[in-house]
Amino acid sequence: MDSGWRIVIPLRLSDAKSRLSTQTAPRRRALVVAMALDVLAAATACPSVDEVVLVSDPEGIEAVAAAGLAGARLLDDPGGGLNAAIRAGATSASGPVAALLADVPCATPDALAIALAECTEGPVIVSDAEGLGTTLLAARHVGDLRPRFGPRSRAAHVTDGARDILNTVPGALAGLRRDVDSEVDLWDALRIGAGAFTRSATAHEGGAGHRPTPPS
Repeated sequence: MDSGWRIVIPLRLSDAKSRLSTQTAPRRRALVVAMALDVLAAATACPSVDEVVLVSDPEGIEAVAAAGLAGARLLDDPGGGLNAAIRAGATSASGPVAALLADVPCATPDALAIALAECTEGPVIVSDAEGLGTTLLAARHVGDLRPRFGPRSRAAHVTDGARDILNTVPGALAGLRRDVDSEVDLWDALRIGAGAFTRSATAHEGGAGHRPTPPS
């Protein structure tokens, strides 16, 4: 089992998922925080991980700190976008380092350990459920961690030399691939098995049995 990983989780609460169009702004904010808390919980509980760094704007740091979830170091976002935030969180890492997005509420410690164990030489990625984006970028050395998150980031990372983890235990990384940008994504995450914080946030939106409407 790998040990010594630093996981960097970038969070921009001020950009709270505008594509979740049926949600009010406060509910979108609450959902973004809940998903980030589930990602933080998975990372801090992963046996391969020694350190978790959340890089966020002041709103995000305040919200995560208020939740009382221990085990992560909170770092101010330096500005300059998602990739700059990841680089700031990875700076000075003495061992292997990975960037994990904050909107992957089905992430589990076991799935994260499986993905990190695949990183034995060059950098690796976990592509998203659509096969266009990236949810995780990992490298054994900080100098090899070259984040290219943004539109079609999978292609950008692969072109830059990262290997997409595809042939692992069947279904083991399904939750780690499910990022949430839309109502359909949220429905799928709840179907797969979102973490406790996300389940609680969605239940509180419309009563204990509320779930987003499934796609037609």
